[in-house]
This record gives sequence, C-alpha cells and structure tokens, in this order.
Amino acid sequence: MMVLCIFTILIGTRNGWSDQGVYEIAFNEAPLPWEINWFGEIYGYAEHGYLLLASIVKLIYNNATFYFLAMGGLSMLLLYKGLKMYCAIPLLGLCDYAGRFLLNRDFQQMRSSLAILLLVLAIKLIHDRKLVAYMLVVLLAYQFHHLSLLGIPLYFLYKVRIGPISIIFSLVMAMLLSQLLAGSISGVVDGYSQDLNYDTYVQGEYVEEALGLRNPMIYFQIVILMVYTFMEPVLASKDKFYYLFRWAYFYSTLILIFFCNYTALSGRTSTVFATCEMFMLPSIAMGLGKKKRFVFYVVVGIILVYFFWSKYRSAMMLVGEV
Repeated sequence: MMVLCIFTILIGTRNGWSDQGVYEIAFNEAPLPWEINWFGEIYGYAEHGYLLLASIVKLIYNNATFYFLAMGGLSMLLLYKGLKMYCAIPLLGLCDYAGRFLLNRDFQQMRSSLAILLLVLAIKLIHDRKLVAYMLVVLLAYQFHHLSLLGIPLYFLYKVRIGPISIIFSLVMAMLLSQLLAGSISGVVDGYSQDLNYDTYVQGEYVEEALGLRNPMIYFQIVILMVYTFMEPVLASKDKFYYLFRWAYFYSTLILIFFCNYTALSGRTSTVFATCEMFMLPSIAMGLGKKKRFVFYVVVGIILVYFFWSKYRSAMMLVGEV
C-alpha cells in the first residue's frame, strides 16, 4: 500500500509528460457538475463519466495537481484491490504492473488506466457467470474509456474450452491473417471504430513505425502464455481463476498479433487484458521449485527493469530531458 501511495504522489506531481498538458487544459475547462451539458462535446472529454469525475474533483478543489493526485489515487486503489483479490505474490504483481503498464497508462493515459483496472477488478464476475453484473461494470468502465467494450467478448469466449494445441494453432493463424489481411484491416477499422475513436491509429506514423511481427512484445507474451498453459496441471488446481486469466491473456495476445502492423492500435487494445499478466507471473512462480523460482525471479526482474527503463527513457525523450 505504501508503494501505491508513492506511485500516486509521483503521478500527481509529474511534470511535462505526454498528454499532461491536454489533461490540464481539459480539467481547467471542465464545468461544475450542475453545469455539464450531457448532450454536447467538451474539450478533452469523449466520455462523460470521466468528465463527471473531473467535475467533482474541481468542485472539491480547483487545482490541476490535486486532479492528477485524485485520479491517480483512484486507479491505484483499484490496482490495490485487484492485487489483493487475485495475486498470489502481490509484490511481484506490482513489479510487473510498474514495469509493463504504469508509465504508459497512469502517467500518460489516465482514462484508460481507470477503465482497465475497473474491468480487471470485475473479471471474477465472468468466472461466476454473472452476466448482468459484469455488463453493468463494462458499461460503467465505458463511461471512462470506450475501449472497455473489448471486455464484452471475453465473457462469451470464456465458455469455450481450449487447450495447448488450440492455443498454438490460433496464434499461428493470427500471425498469418495479420499479414494476409494487413491492407484490409485499415478499412475495417475506419468503418467500425467511430465509437472507439481508433481510426486514427491505422494511418500515418502509426503504420510507418509499426514493427509488425518483429515486435518483441508479441513473443514475450507468447512465452508467458505458453509457460502458463503447459503448467496447467500444477496451476489449475491452485488458482480457481486459472482458466479465466489464460483466456484473457490469450485474447490479449491474439489482438496484439492481429493488429501488429498498427503500433498504437495493437498496443492500446491488447493492453486491456494483458494486465492479467500481473496475476499470472506470481502463479507461475508459486508453481516452481525453490531453485527454479529464484532463477525465474531474476530473469523476470531483469526483463521488467528493462521495460521500465525503456518506457521511461522514451517518455523523457518526448519531454526533452534526455
């Protein structure tokens, strides 16, 4: 909890990060709760739920730093509850979140962070087959970021039982289709992404800078997914959410591969359920013997430090401090 409080302070007091200026302007222009025009467009707020939150924060204290602290604190609270509910080794899960997601989300894309952590916290509703309750959470998360709609298919996919062969075959097919349909994906996204506002991400620099199947994150997720899958006999009996996390991460990996020719599109859509990685790595660690577990900690630690540093350095290059 102390680490999450430190994260909240860092989120709230950051300076010059990407999107920070936009969030500050949007907050300054946000109306008070009783002044909101629910049928109009307001600068920086495509989702009215996030507008309402900003408006309430502004009512309490009209200060941009306080706004960042409040929003960051809310996301960290959801993260804390998620780790407490699903994670066998919360510290390892927290390290994974910090290395993989913290800088890109909570320091730059606060709306998506709040929506994703809310969806992940409610993922047990899929396991418990509570359709109405889960869809209400998706609807709530949708008020903070429209990508929350990606949570709907997972409820129905979870009903399908898959094994290692099905997973491997699907991954290979996703790779083939990503190349064969590369030219068609752009048109489909343009035609159907009006609500998600993702049509921009299949144009210009987002295509030119894409690594395609050379994206190392694809193979990082595949390795974790396959290790987790082949450890099923050990892990499934210890974690009642095993199959749910595997489906969520598999779903994320398929999205990452299929949209690999579009940098931002693949990253921003696959990241939703890639978040379950922070529950899967601790589960894998608990399924290993002491010696293998130590090696696992070292390898994962090095990789996460590298991820954190590379994301931080990229962010600082945008700020102009490196």
